[in-house]
Amino acid sequence: MKTCKTCLETKPESAFYKQSARGFLGLRGSCKACDNVKKAQYRKVNRDKLLCDKQQDYTKHRARYLADKKVYRQENKGAIRALNAARKRVVKLRTPAWLSEDELWLVKEVYKLAAHRTELFGFQWDVDHIVPLQGTAVSGLHVPWNLQVIPATDNIRKKNKFAGA
Repeated sequence: MKTCKTCLETKPESAFYKQSARGFLGLRGSCKACDNVKKAQYRKVNRDKLLCDKQQDYTKHRARYLADKKVYRQENKGAIRALNAARKRVVKLRTPAWLSEDELWLVKEVYKLAAHRTELFGFQWDVDHIVPLQGTAVSGLHVPWNLQVIPATDNIRKKNKFAGA
């Protein structure tokens, strides 16, 4: 048993992260729960700095990241195909049969716009579903009014979340 220096509760040793510093092997002074709260607060306060650091790190090591990604895709072709097939299936299931020819044309035009912006600006643009197709709280449809063209970095940051939920 060990007492957390932050919340002052006595907890089992499994509730503390291991620490090795300057040859010392032991447990951290704060419990996992308190450490996680501190880390979350730090990430919230320093979000912009952390994102900037991450972007600089990616730019510095871009070639290595892309090479690693290529190797992973080559070694895991089956998994990549399965993910692509699942994505296509979801899009097909979430595309309503009642869409008109004009609306289907608009969907294709949105994807063309993303490709054009990527070519024009020199960085990746994605088609994002405003209401995600596989959201946890709400699921949207693959229709023109649920699509937006945004930079890929923003789309990745958004993840599979709906801002209105």
